[in-house]
Parts: sequence; structure tokens; C-alpha cells
Amino acid sequence: MLLILCCSYGLIWGGRPERFAVIIVMVGFFLTIAVAAPVSERFSHVEVSIFLVDTAMLASFFYLALNAERFWTIWLCAMQSIQVLTHLPIMVIPELLPQAYGAVAAIWAYPMLIVLTVGTYRHQQRLRRFGVDKSWSDFSPLQK
Repeated sequence: MLLILCCSYGLIWGGRPERFAVIIVMVGFFLTIAVAAPVSERFSHVEVSIFLVDTAMLASFFYLALNAERFWTIWLCAMQSIQVLTHLPIMVIPELLPQAYGAVAAIWAYPMLIVLTVGTYRHQQRLRRFGVDKSWSDFSPLQK
């Protein structure tokens, strides 16, 4: 429910960086569901497919952070970095409890959605206050 609410808010009220982030989150969500192991085996071993999806999301958030004229994108990139790193303990400690691995691998999605929502809210505040909110940095190839 939080995913639907936050992403809808970002799509409707966000600027281009917020919408870009929503697309990354939604594609990542659906890809994760598509590539996850069956429930009986989930998180009992390294979830390589989920690790790859998380890494692709990190690359996308990094690209967004480099190009967007938004501070919150850096936080999103940092949280996704932690998300990717959560796959490392099971590589080192294979006997790690699947519940612990699963919980740690999923926990960062919630603060990321909150950051996206706050970023969208701040975008709306800047629009009301200044009438404009620049989306992309001057050097960004995304700038039009």
C-alpha cells in the first residue's frame, strides 16, 4: 500500500526527477517479484537475480543523483547502496538465517519511499514559493 501511495504521489505531483525515481522503483519492484526464488527457497541462499536487480537500480539512482538538481536523490542512492550491500553477508556466512537475510534485504525499501515522498513534497513547496523548480543540473544530458 505504501508503494502505491508514494509512487502515485510522485507520478502525479513530482517533477521529472521524482517521476524518473518512481519508474526505477516500480521497475525494480516488478523485476524483483519476477526473478525471486520460490517462497520455500527464498533467501536460503544468495539471491543472485535480486542482487542484479538491486545493482541495476543502484546504477539508475546513481545516474539520477548525478543529473538531478535534487538533494534527496543522493539519499536514495545511498540507501540503495546499503540495499546492495545487504546481499554480502550471506555470501560470507551461508548459514545465515533466511528470515534475517530477507528482512535486511527488504527493509531499505520503506525509507526510500519516504524519501521519494518528501522529495516530491519539497518539489511542490518550491513550485508554490518560486513558481519554478529546476529539474536537471546544467551539465546534465537530460536537460531540455
